[in-house]
Amino acid sequence: MAERYVETLRLMTQAWQCDHLGHVNVSFYMGWIGDAAFSLSAMHGWTREQAAAENAGVAAVRAEVDYRAELRGGDMVRMESTVESIGERKIVFRHRLIRVGDETLAMSARLTGVCIDTVLRRSRPFPSGFVARVAETFGITPMAPKEAAA
Repeated sequence: MAERYVETLRLMTQAWQCDHLGHVNVSFYMGWIGDAAFSLSAMHGWTREQAAAENAGVAAVRAEVDYRAELRGGDMVRMESTVESIGERKIVFRHRLIRVGDETLAMSARLTGVCIDTVLRRSRPFPSGFVARVAETFGITPMAPKEAAA
C-alpha cells in the first residue's frame, strides 16, 4: 500500500530567512518540521491545550533530513507528512517539503519522537485514542509495547 501523506503546513518563505548564500537557512526547516508535527497531532485530537493540561508532549530523539533543492525568499511551499509507525510511547514521522508551482521536492525528513511527561521528563503513553486515530488515518498497525521500545 502506498504511503498516505496529509498537508500539515503551507507558507511563503521570507527573504529574512535566507543566509549569506542566498537560500533559506537550514535552521528554518527544523522549525517547519516541528510545526508540521504539532499540526498532525492536533488533526488527530491531541491539541496544544490538551497536551498542556496533561503535562505531555513529544520529544524528538532522532532526525534524518535530506535537503534536495534550494529555496529562496518568496517561494511558496507545503509540508506533507505521514506516520511510518506509532506505538504506545513512540512515533516515527516522515515529512516532505514541496515547492508549490513546480512541485519540486525541497526536503525530506524522518523523525522519531517519544511522548514525555513534561514535568517528570520521562516517557509516558500517548493520550487515550490518539494512537488508534493516527494508525487509522495512515493505514498502519500500532506497534506492540515491546516493539515500540526498540
